[in-house]
Amino acid sequence: MKLIHYAPPLIALMIGAAWLASLRASNRELEQSNLSLQKKIAEASGSSGAKNDRVRSGTKGAKAKREKKPSDEGIKPSDDWVNTSRDWSELVMFNNNEGARFNLTAACRRLEKLASEMSGDELVKAYTEMAALPVEAEFRNYLESVMLDQLKGKNPEFAFSQYLAKCQNESIDPVRMADFSKWLARDPAAATAWYESQVAGEVFDKTLDGKSPTMIPFESAFIMSLLASDPAAAEQRLNNLPPDLRASVGTYVWDVPKEKGKDFVDMLRRSMPMEEYMAILKDNSLTEYNFRFDSKNDPKDIQKNMDRLGFSPEERSTLMTQHFAEVAKYGAMRDRGNEPSRERFDDLRARIQAIDPTSADQATGVALQSYLENSKTTGAQDFVEKIATDYHDSGAGDELLIPLIEGSANGRIAYPKDRARVLAAKISDDRLREEMLRKLN
Repeated sequence: MKLIHYAPPLIALMIGAAWLASLRASNRELEQSNLSLQKKIAEASGSSGAKNDRVRSGTKGAKAKREKKPSDEGIKPSDDWVNTSRDWSELVMFNNNEGARFNLTAACRRLEKLASEMSGDELVKAYTEMAALPVEAEFRNYLESVMLDQLKGKNPEFAFSQYLAKCQNESIDPVRMADFSKWLARDPAAATAWYESQVAGEVFDKTLDGKSPTMIPFESAFIMSLLASDPAAAEQRLNNLPPDLRASVGTYVWDVPKEKGKDFVDMLRRSMPMEEYMAILKDNSLTEYNFRFDSKNDPKDIQKNMDRLGFSPEERSTLMTQHFAEVAKYGAMRDRGNEPSRERFDDLRARIQAIDPTSADQATGVALQSYLENSKTTGAQDFVEKIATDYHDSGAGDELLIPLIEGSANGRIAYPKDRARVLAAKISDDRLREEMLRKLN
């Protein structure tokens, strides 16, 4: 076959191949175009999502910067939030589930610091709003105490009004109101006006016995304030209190200026029985705290101080007796379940003998009675009887035995009368011995 005969099929084949190549190229272009379009769509979608994420993240970030709150479900507050938050209510509720360790947490430390930083108005608002929060009682009482301590200086009218309201509805320690004296010194006009308004409103007349012991912190503040400027007015104020409440001022008048010591002691002498005013002076700056448990002051210095205050022999004896009896009382409580300690009695008796020898025997006898009255140990009767007998046999006076004998006779102490009669028989004074034996019949 000639070459010309192959031409038409060859040309057709070449044309078909060219068409097929063109078709494949078109397909590739279409595929590339599709891929490019998909990529752009994906990029656009990703960009939009990222933008939305940034917006959402920015919103959350802004909220977190404003304040991340622990009440959001599933969110645990960061340490930064706990240590910087100013949202009192959120901090309170976050710390409310800590149980007995509520005051050992970082959140509680933050609440305490926040209370010191808040203004009076902020504290009043937080205090008022907290009343509606479901807070555990012990935690609530603690927080209220923290807030009111701050409010004594920032809004004393509110603080002391709240204390008085609590006195009507629950038992609180009146010592919490002792800071009234600071307000009275700082702003006497405002403090006096507030107090007089409470008296006029009969706030203090709501106690069952009508004697209103809650008045004592306030009256004590006025008494001490007047002591420097008008001693007669101070004494009149003290005498206006019911007689059985006057000794209560001792809790609030412990810091008396030395230059006013004589006026103060004389005022007490004229206003209450010796036992009451000596109990006040026993724990007072005028006696230089010589009769506290841990006092190690030189007995000669104590003697000089009592001389300076003009204490009579009776007053000194009363002071020594009260001091020894109080130490014995707490010694008895400490000895419960343990072997009684003779050494403590010997040491304190020797100390009192060095301070005021004439008071030592009576003070020792009352101390032994106090120990027996407050002791729950099985050997307490043998213990005090042995000490009393040893001291008396060594030359102590009959007055050392009297408190144990009289305590047995009137039932004040658990000491059998037959054993008390043995002690009574040791009394050297015939008349006193017969009197004590008569009481034991």
